[in-house]
Amino acid sequence: MSTRTLLTIAFAVLIVVVGTIWIRSLVPPESPTGSLAFLSAAPELPIFDRAGQRIDLSKEKGRLLIVHFWATWCPPCVEEIPALSKFWDQYRDRSDVKLYAISVNKDWKTIDEFLSKNPNHLPIYQDPNASRAGRVLYRIQGGVEWANAEIKQRIDQLLSS
Repeated sequence: MSTRTLLTIAFAVLIVVVGTIWIRSLVPPESPTGSLAFLSAAPELPIFDRAGQRIDLSKEKGRLLIVHFWATWCPPCVEEIPALSKFWDQYRDRSDVKLYAISVNKDWKTIDEFLSKNPNHLPIYQDPNASRAGRVLYRIQGGVEWANAEIKQRIDQLLSS
């Protein structure tokens, strides 16, 4: 076999290996049990409204809560805000569902500067300590296509259950 043939084969194998690793990196990790069973309720999620009042999500029993963490420095978060706002327009008048768009930015000034350039209809809250706790029914990692029919179908399914 010639050197050129060996190099071609080696290069092809390298491309397959790198491609396989890259494709696997796109798939989010599964939950430890492969179901919602591992998700448990936490006693609190310390978030604050614009007035600095602490919001107690435990008082929202009986409602479906959509908790969306975001930050002004997160490109996928910023990119999905307009679609999330349109998505929320479809549900915001319902009494059985509530959205908490929780910024993990450290101060309201940064959030307000972002909102002045990116107006939306989202109920914005702040979690300056970037806490993540609560009973999760549906989790999406990374950017979300809020116009996707599957997302709406899943939210409707959770509301009807």
